[in-house]
Amino acid sequence: MNTIEYLRANEYQGNDSFVKQAQYLRENWDWLKYSYAIAIKVKHRMEILGLTQKQLAEELNCSQQHVSVLLNGRVNMTLETLAKLEKALHFDIIGAVLTDFDAEKPAYLNDSYNFDGSTVPKTKHLVEGYKPRKKKGPKRD
Repeated sequence: MNTIEYLRANEYQGNDSFVKQAQYLRENWDWLKYSYAIAIKVKHRMEILGLTQKQLAEELNCSQQHVSVLLNGRVNMTLETLAKLEKALHFDIIGAVLTDFDAEKPAYLNDSYNFDGSTVPKTKHLVEGYKPRKKKGPKRD
């Protein structure tokens, strides 16, 4: 028996969770990207309001574990869940965008839009605490 035959005969046959996870992400990315974006938006709003997962769970009339699952961004939320989140957090997740048919461009596409409705510098809303690098170039006297 040569080396390749030996390796094939003795290769790991178990379930590889990394491969399964990668396949899951690839197969479901069409809706997962929205779920991640909603989770980030909800976490940001909770931080602004000073809400804990337990407090949000009480507002939604569900368990803290369910809120945790929603906030990990890997659950396909129903419209009912989204509406409950909007009501509990007193802000629009998708509602205004869907119902504002006359707008030329949704507000969230503007560079200065913050999810709580305030305006912020272009880079601040991307990552909290982000500071742009100084431009590198020739030194001037």
